[in-house]
Amino acid sequence: MRRTLVLAVDRDDDFGKKGGVSTPVIGVKGCKEAAAALGMADPEDSDTNALYAAIKTCMDIRADGGDAEVALICGNDKVGHKSDLDLVQEFETVLSKVKPDGVILVGDGAEDEFIYPIISSRADVDSVVKVYVKQVPGIEGSFYIMNRMLSDPDKRKRFVAPLGFLILVLSLFFIMPNLLLYLRDGDSNVLINMSSSLCIFFAGLALILYGYSVGSKASRLKGYLYDNVLTNSTKLIFLTISLALVLISAVWAYLEVTELYFAHEFSRILYFIESMVWPAAIALMVYVTGLMISEYQTDKIFRTSTMVTSINMVAYAMVFTGILDVVQVYLGYGSSMTLGLSEIFAGVALSITVNYFKGKMEGRKVFRRRRKPEDEEEASDAVLRVGARLREDTVGHGLFPRGRRVLRQGAHLGHPRQRPRVRR
Repeated sequence: MRRTLVLAVDRDDDFGKKGGVSTPVIGVKGCKEAAAALGMADPEDSDTNALYAAIKTCMDIRADGGDAEVALICGNDKVGHKSDLDLVQEFETVLSKVKPDGVILVGDGAEDEFIYPIISSRADVDSVVKVYVKQVPGIEGSFYIMNRMLSDPDKRKRFVAPLGFLILVLSLFFIMPNLLLYLRDGDSNVLINMSSSLCIFFAGLALILYGYSVGSKASRLKGYLYDNVLTNSTKLIFLTISLALVLISAVWAYLEVTELYFAHEFSRILYFIESMVWPAAIALMVYVTGLMISEYQTDKIFRTSTMVTSINMVAYAMVFTGILDVVQVYLGYGSSMTLGLSEIFAGVALSITVNYFKGKMEGRKVFRRRRKPEDEEEASDAVLRVGARLREDTVGHGLFPRGRRVLRQGAHLGHPRQRPRVRR
């Protein structure tokens, strides 16, 4: 006779989490007790109905003269890979005890269908039964799908972020005309008319921030700043110096650009960029130097790759400055084409040379200062203490020869922690 297993699946482990049921549960009596436990803990949970449906299906097969058994397996409250692994382990336990010829799969919602391929790969699935509560059909499945989609960062970026951009752009069509009227006339009543559009604008902005997980990224950045910057004064000092250098250079370049005459605005922008190349490169070198010093202070490590990065900053600055000089010559106000080409060739040559030596030192990328092992330090301290005792004995008792002979024997002791003994 064909033996059928009626399998109730609870992927999110409501039975264990709410009802305190230990799974897998095999047999009608055990499943009734599990359903009663969850029903008492949460009467509104639809998993109770799914288990009762599995029990009823098993009893109907038995009433028709068939051989059937009912079982309950549960996953984990962290729905996903871990939950599926728990389900697989419990299902294999049930298979080894029941040894069915076919399986009828019973679930209460959309999430339980994700386990179907795993179960069908290990046993023949004769039927799939999905149990709905009559008052609210499809609500749990829809809620699960929405919740699963919103909990996935990739899906949020794919669906929620574009919706936020659409709402934000549509709100700008209403905000910009009123904003232009306010800037032209200065009428504050226009701002009142913009209130609803601003609410829509901020709603779209919130969806964009949520879609790109800006909150979690900000939390990680806060943790990174606390763990790697605020707790390390050297790195913070060099970072502050770098930012101050860039800010001061930007202000100085802006003031200089505004005082000079240029035939075109594009020429003014190129001059400003060229004025910022070397300050930015020096600021990056200062920051990289701070990283090297901080790493040596904490781990006693000096990385050649970090040093190469610092030197390459000079090469990149030379190449970029040369390109800007060449562009300015083509626009008709540059100083010298030869100077620009020379800077480019010098930067490329410097980069090639540095990377050549980097390849030579590839096997020695990390230099670590050797520390004396703790065992050696303890052994040497023990020998020094014995030597001090010997000197005291030489003065007080004249036993230096015997003590010296025993000291030589103690130097050959097998264990480094064993303390040499001196006979008196």
